[in-house]
Amino acid sequence: MLPQQTRILALMMATLLSLGSLSLIPLDVYASHSYEAGVQGDAIPDNTQIDLSQLTLPSGGVFPLYDASPNFVSGHFLLRSVCAVFDESEPPKPLVTVIAGHIDEELNLTHVDKVPLYYVGQASTAGSCVYHAHIPDPLEGGSPRITDVDLVNYSPQPITFNPGDAVDINIQRSLGSIGDYYAGDRLLPLELSGLNPVIDLNADHEEATEEEMNVQQTLGNLAQFRADAAQLPFELTNGNNQLLNMNDDNDNDNDNDNDNDNDNDNDNDNDNEEENDDE
Repeated sequence: MLPQQTRILALMMATLLSLGSLSLIPLDVYASHSYEAGVQGDAIPDNTQIDLSQLTLPSGGVFPLYDASPNFVSGHFLLRSVCAVFDESEPPKPLVTVIAGHIDEELNLTHVDKVPLYYVGQASTAGSCVYHAHIPDPLEGGSPRITDVDLVNYSPQPITFNPGDAVDINIQRSLGSIGDYYAGDRLLPLELSGLNPVIDLNADHEEATEEEMNVQQTLGNLAQFRADAAQLPFELTNGNNQLLNMNDDNDNDNDNDNDNDNDNDNDNDNDNEEENDDE
C-alpha cells in the first residue's frame, strides 16, 4: 500500500495532467462535429426501424429518421407511407417527402435534397405504398453525401399515416467524415418543396419490352421479305454470265452519232436539190 503522501502526490499529478489536456481542446468543439472523426471504409451494419402508424405530421413539420453525423454513409432506405396518384401515367407518390443530406449546427454547412424513390407496386396496397431508395443514389440524384434522413410535410394540410406505415433504414458502410464538404452550398429543409421523384422500374421494363418487340417484329418482317425474294443458286437458269464491254458501247455510240450526222447531211442535200428544182 502506498504511503499517504505518495497517494496525494499522484492525485495532484493526475489532476494537473487532466487540466492541461482540457486546455488544448478548442472551446467551440462541443457545438460541432470537429472533434469527431468519421470511420473511414469500415463496415458498420446498422438497422433502424420506425413505426409511423397513425402518427400525424403537421404542415411544414420535419420528422428526423436517422443521423450518422459526422459520418456520411451508404445503405438502403425502405418506406411504407400514405400515398396518392397524381398522374395516371406515373406511379403513386408518398404524401410526405423524404429528404437526405447533412443537417449541421451551422446553416452554411447544411445541405439536403429530395431522395429519388423506387416504387414497389407488388408490396403496396390502396392508400399505402412501399418505396425503396439507395443512400446515396449516384444515378438519379439527391445529395451525394448523406449523414441525415428526414420526413417533411410540404403540403398545407397535416398528414396522418395509416396503420402499418413504417420506415426501415439499413446502413451498410460509413464512407468517411463529412467535414466541411457542403460549405458554401447551403440548402435547408424548408427551402425545398414538392414530392419525391418516383421511379417505376416495372413500367420502364414494360416500355423497353414493347420497343424490343417492335424491333423484333421489324426484323422478322425484313427476314420474311428476304425469304420471299430469295433465289437459290440452283434455281438460276443455265447459261453464262453476261459480259459487258464498255469500249464496244462507246464504239456503238460513235457509230450511231456518225449515222445521225450522215442522215442530217443527206437531208440537207435533198433540201438543196428541191430548192434548185423550184428555181
